[in-house]
This record gives sequence, structure tokens and C-alpha cells, in this order.
Amino acid sequence: MPKTADIIAHALYDEGVRHAFGIPGGEVLELLEAFRKTGIKFVLTKHEMGAGIMAEASYQLTGRPGVLVATLGPGIANTAVAVAQAMLDRSALIVITGEIAAALKPLYTHQIFDQESLLRPLVKWTTTVAPAHAFEQVRKGLAIARAPMPGPVHFNLPTDVAAAEQTDARKFAPVAVRTLPKRDDRAAIEAWLKKANRPLALVGLGVQVDGAERELRRFLEAWRIPLVTTYKAKGVVPEDHNLSVGATGLSPVVDKIHMAQVREADLVLTIGFDPVELRADWIAPWDERKATVNIDLLPNTHHVFRSAVEYAGSIGGCLQTLTQAAPKRTPSRWLDADLDRYRRTIMHAIESAPVKGMGPYQAACALREVFPRDTIATIDTGAHRILINHVWQAFESRRLLQSNGLGTMGYALPSAIAASLHFPKRPVLAMMGEAGLDMVIGEMALLAHHKLALTIVVFRDDTLSLIKLKQQRMKLTETGVATGSPDYVMIAEAYGGNGFVVNNAAELKKVARVALNSKRFTLIEARINPAEYRSQM
Repeated sequence: MPKTADIIAHALYDEGVRHAFGIPGGEVLELLEAFRKTGIKFVLTKHEMGAGIMAEASYQLTGRPGVLVATLGPGIANTAVAVAQAMLDRSALIVITGEIAAALKPLYTHQIFDQESLLRPLVKWTTTVAPAHAFEQVRKGLAIARAPMPGPVHFNLPTDVAAAEQTDARKFAPVAVRTLPKRDDRAAIEAWLKKANRPLALVGLGVQVDGAERELRRFLEAWRIPLVTTYKAKGVVPEDHNLSVGATGLSPVVDKIHMAQVREADLVLTIGFDPVELRADWIAPWDERKATVNIDLLPNTHHVFRSAVEYAGSIGGCLQTLTQAAPKRTPSRWLDADLDRYRRTIMHAIESAPVKGMGPYQAACALREVFPRDTIATIDTGAHRILINHVWQAFESRRLLQSNGLGTMGYALPSAIAASLHFPKRPVLAMMGEAGLDMVIGEMALLAHHKLALTIVVFRDDTLSLIKLKQQRMKLTETGVATGSPDYVMIAEAYGGNGFVVNNAAELKKVARVALNSKRFTLIEARINPAEYRSQM
């Protein structure tokens, strides 16, 4: 008969899981053995935060739940940042933590605290797996993790329960339910679509969650509606499409341009547009008398913005029915010249060249020029991330990864490792500041161990530039923002990779091409003049 650990492993495998990440303790060894027998590769990391980010990125990359494994006590305590990341960035993450045997729990105290209570505010559901009905618990947890909006679920697994034999070993049979709008419900939307002269779509990660990228593109093309995406939704429609006008969410400079277009629009459609990615300036961004439509998986309970008409259900199904109602001849609105002018206005607002050295804009442009169209890129949190989102074009959904709901530092390297493990034949690029890299630098050991030839570019300016800028604007004395980072080239070589320092865009492009052809990982330390951040923030 299968053990509880076997039921968990088989359930995850049936969901498409092929990798689990973490650091084991004696309390999870039955689970690791079950993974081995089932065909799930366990990836040993250097810290539970890095493991959790790799697992969260696995969901973003594959649409299959990510799996994080940690032991009791300090193991689970170290997972908090990664679990919060999955919650606020809408990722189905299965967190499995070992716990002392149930028989010992009433008296034993070493490394013991209430593990469920620790994670309860950060997960959609937490449960201690019981000796009986483990199948039902696991099935329920997987369903909760993947249901809109996706998020983390915690299984607390006592050692004696993990090894307990189970009589129930049924196969999982998930059922997908797609609700479509009734004719009466979409009548107002269709009337506004036909009447509008200057419609605009604001698109977020809900489209990715619903797998509605194809339906979105057909809808926008049929009705000729330009789209602006959040950062995590970049690529739902290729960003070189003539209807794409870039991204929005965290740049005061770029958001001001988009806000002006929102005010001018006579119809605004928010499609899977989750405000978890937006600055506070997006609170109540339009007069509620404006023709506005919200199409999302769930009803609007955030009230960051309000819409005159709302449809909650299948985004893809709703867009498909609206596409069928489009006129045979595409409406003659939003001339190509207007859209080109819109895009040029954004680029003029962010492009710059420093008087001395290389600025982050030049570095980002150089990398986008060199790296192929099918590159999977990751960006760490920091001043550089906001700028890069308006320079780096994404051509596929979920191929520009970042922490935007939580905005945690240290994200880019672990998520790039996950990308290389899942897609070993694709170019993978991690763009980081030195402070973010310092937080997770130990995970570089995985690169040589797993033969991952990805590229890391460190935007180095030896300062927490965004925080320093805020201090200056508040007329405060500069305190606590000098990073004092090490020799990254030496560290890269010590971990078995290549290391380079570049001081201008030409050098960066040359070395980036070398990195793309290397069989080892490459770290490029790009010396950045941070002066242009002042005009971007």
C-alpha cells in the first residue's frame, strides 16, 4: 500500500510537476524518497528563500504548481518571503513542511512552534496532513492553489503521517469550468465597443492565469483596440505588435503618459487587470461616469478602480464571444500614426545618455539588441527594473519574470535558475542590482552543478539608488544605502563560471555575445552611472 508521501508525490506528478526545490531535514526524507520513485527531481538549494522563488518561477514558466520543501523550525521560517511572493504575484505554490511526529508534539519543544499559524496570513489554505483522508486533503489543496486567483497552499506533514500507509490511491481528475457571459450581460459591452472612437485596453496577469492570450489578441485585432499591460503581463500580445503600446504600473514618468490616454479614451476595458502590480496613483484613475468595462476571473473586491460594467468568469470565453460580435470590417480608429506617436512619446520620456559612463537605459538597450527573441529574462527589484520594463520587449507570455506584486529583492537569479532547468535550450538572462545578488549569491553554486549556461548582468552602482533618491528628495542625510559589494568577477570564477567587467554599451554587447556562446554561466558586471534614475523616478 502507498504511504502518505507517495500519494502526495503521485498527485503532484499527475499535475505536471517535474521539479521540487528546497533544503531537506530528517522530517521530509520520506517525501524526498517518494519524489525520487515518482520521477520528480528534487533540487537542493542554498536557502529556502531561493528554493521558494525557483518553485514560484516554475509555476510562472510552466503553468504547473511549483513545489517548495522545507523542514521544521528554521526551515519553514526561512520560507516566509517566498510564500508571500507567491501570494502577491498570484502563483500556485505547494509548500510542504516537515513536522515532528504527532505523538511527540504535546511534549517535545526543540525547534517547535505553530507552523500553520506562521504561514496562515501568507497562504490561501494551510493544513496538517492527517493519517486518514490524505487523498482528499491533497486534492483540496491543489484545487485551492490553482483556483483564481492562484496562490500558495501549505501542507504540514508530520513524520509519522508521511510514512503511514494509505488505502486510498485514486487518480486525480481535475475538472475545468468555463463560464460564459449571457447575451443580455454583454449587450452593453458590445454597444460601447461599436460606438467608441478611442477605446483602450489595460491588460494584466489574469489573462495569463486563464490562458487567454490567443483570445485576447483576436479580440483586440477584431475591434482595433490598443493595449497597455502590467509588467508581469508583458508579452501576452507580442510587444512589436502594432496595437501594443507598452507597459504601466510603477514608473511615474511613463504612467503619466498612459494616464493622459486613459483620460482621453471614450471606452476603457480592464482585462485581468490586477491592481496588485500598480502604484498608488492608480487609485480611482477615471471618472466613474466614463464607459468602463472590467473583464476578470473574479468580481472586483479591491475597489482600487471601479467599472460601470463588470463580467466575472472565463476571460477567454468572454473575449471569444465579444470577438464574434465584431463587425466584418475592422473599425477605422486609432490610426497607425497615432499609435506610433504614443509609443515615441514613451520612448522619448525614458531614453537618455549620461555625460559620463554607461546609464541603465543604454545597458538595457544593448542587452535587448543582443539577446535573441526567444530569451527568457528575469529582472530583480530595484530602480533598474522599472526602467528595463519600458525598454525590454517581450514577445511571449510569461517569458519576462519578476517580483511585482511583492517586489522582493533577490528574485532574478533563483528564477533564472528555474528557467534554465525547465528550458535548457533557451537563452536565459538575469538582470540584477548588486544588492539583490548579494542576498542570494550562494545560489550561484547551482549553476555549475547543474551545468546551466545562463547569463547574469549586474547593474552595479554600489548604491541602493532608488532609496538614495528618496532620501535626497526628502532632504535627508544619505544613510544606509552604500552597498559595499565584492569583486563579482572573482566570485563568478570561484563558482565555476566566466566573469567580465564592462564600462560602456559597446563592451557590454561584445561580452554578451560571448556569453551566449559559452558552455558555462557568465556574470557581467556592468558599471552603471545612476544619474538618469533622477529623471525616471
